[in-house]
Amino acid sequence: MKESQRVILLEKAKIFFKNEIVDAHITTACKKAGKLSNYNVNPFLYKYLAKFLKGNDNSRSIAEALVLPRVLGSSINTSFGMRIQKLISELFEGFGSTTPGIDIEFFDSITEEKNIVS
Repeated sequence: MKESQRVILLEKAKIFFKNEIVDAHITTACKKAGKLSNYNVNPFLYKYLAKFLKGNDNSRSIAEALVLPRVLGSSINTSFGMRIQKLISELFEGFGSTTPGIDIEFFDSITEEKNIVS
């Protein structure tokens, strides 16, 4: 791959990452996490979780113990994988793995090894 092609791909990936991953994460996870009605608070655990996370059970620690799992949890991991697959298909115009069950298949230009990410 030529350096000019690499620069174009990286720029497209950067724009995609911001628009598709960051903006969606802020819109869904972060905004939902900001509403108390979206929580099913376990009255036996919330103070324990705050003390475990922050060492105290003040209101800020309780809020962090409730919000952080939502913002950093499985939702972003799931959507990230799906969106990276979309990015690859857009950058390489529909090129996907030729092997069923493999999400991403690529050649490392430095080590010249074939890599598979499932």
